[in-house]
Amino acid sequence: MKNQQGIIKLIILIIIAVLLLSYWGINLRQVAESNTGRANFGYLADLVGQAWSYLGYLWTSFVTPNLPQNWSEAIKLPKLGN
Repeated sequence: MKNQQGIIKLIILIIIAVLLLSYWGINLRQVAESNTGRANFGYLADLVGQAWSYLGYLWTSFVTPNLPQNWSEAIKLPKLGN
């Protein structure tokens, strides 16, 4: 139930954001299709890709080597659905 409340809040926030952009006269389609908009979205995609690669590097370099051999049993994960 709590996840559903979060999704509903997210949907409401998106609707409010679109309404505010409309109020200020910002056309999202024009922004997305303009050369500047495409360049900005491309830049953001590159940043996200670099951040993801860096997180992967951190995970494989620092986290994984420090985990116990059988870490799922070492931390005694609860079984879902029971």
